[in-house]
Amino acid sequence: MDKNECMKRKSGLLWFIFLLIMSSCVSFEKFSIEVYKPSELNLAPNIKKVALVSRNLKYQNDTLQNYQVRNHHLIKDKIRFNTDSLAIVTCLDSLSGQLLAKNKFDNIVILPVNTFPKNRTKEIRPAAIEWYKTISEKTGSDVLILLDMFSCFYSLNNDDSNPTANVVTSNIWSVYSAKEQKIINRFTQVDTLFWDEYDENGQYKKLRIPDKKNAISLAAGVIGENYAKHILPSWAKVDRTIMKTGDSEFQKAAKLAQNTEWEEAVGIWQNYADSKSKQKRVTALYNLALAGEMNGNIDQAIALTDKAAKVSSGLFMSSENEAVRKYSAVLYQRKNEINKLTQQHETR
Repeated sequence: MDKNECMKRKSGLLWFIFLLIMSSCVSFEKFSIEVYKPSELNLAPNIKKVALVSRNLKYQNDTLQNYQVRNHHLIKDKIRFNTDSLAIVTCLDSLSGQLLAKNKFDNIVILPVNTFPKNRTKEIRPAAIEWYKTISEKTGSDVLILLDMFSCFYSLNNDDSNPTANVVTSNIWSVYSAKEQKIINRFTQVDTLFWDEYDENGQYKKLRIPDKKNAISLAAGVIGENYAKHILPSWAKVDRTIMKTGDSEFQKAAKLAQNTEWEEAVGIWQNYADSKSKQKRVTALYNLALAGEMNGNIDQAIALTDKAAKVSSGLFMSSENEAVRKYSAVLYQRKNEINKLTQQHETR
């Protein structure tokens, strides 16, 4: 075999491989849904009265209460106000509102923020059990939800065409059970709330950037809402992905699914569930699993992704196989969440 003929065969082989790769190309379309997630902490069903308490603890090195960053420079506030008290009051009020809306407890009491004086310490540690016991007896509470520490810091940048602001928050929570006479949960949150002149859809609206006082109040309200999700089940936005090919039928099915016309989309995908084309079969099985989840049938969805994983294993379908396995992991996690939700519901 001469050199030219050898080169031609190699070129032909490379072209064949290229065509195989191109024929298995898929694309993905992301969309968002809301799912009901279990709480991380499962409180006992006999809890009727809850007291919300601020321990008013502060780290010794947290000394920037009366400062802010403005255009990348640390400056002292011209008008001083008690940011800690404002934040704590707003945070606990927000948490109380979320808990009351869920109708989980008969009564929620909020102790005044100045019930305990501010105490600076090197470490935020639990108090003696007698301290918690005394408060629960005085308030007649089954559970104390304690905001051990709340800290926040404000930054503003308005020296360019796109002004922004943010509040960095850090807080530590504890839950004390009067029945068990012990701390049953500790939780730390660190978060940042941002503002710019764009709305939630990314459209320019020249929205007002909040000053320090308003920004801290808004951030504290969000922290209270977010901590409520740690205590009680809540809705959360998650992303899912439709798998598409260049085939017109799959494009049509994807559009139907995006318009929540899942039954019509399923009718198309089912036509390809046993296709001789591995690419079409995997795409159909993956999307049928997605439709199964949308219809609340997690077990069916898992079975379909298991089948799709087997079909897509091997050469030239690595992207499909990776997508299938990632979605399968999401489904197994979702099944665990549903089982946990069922357990939490049964204990109430």
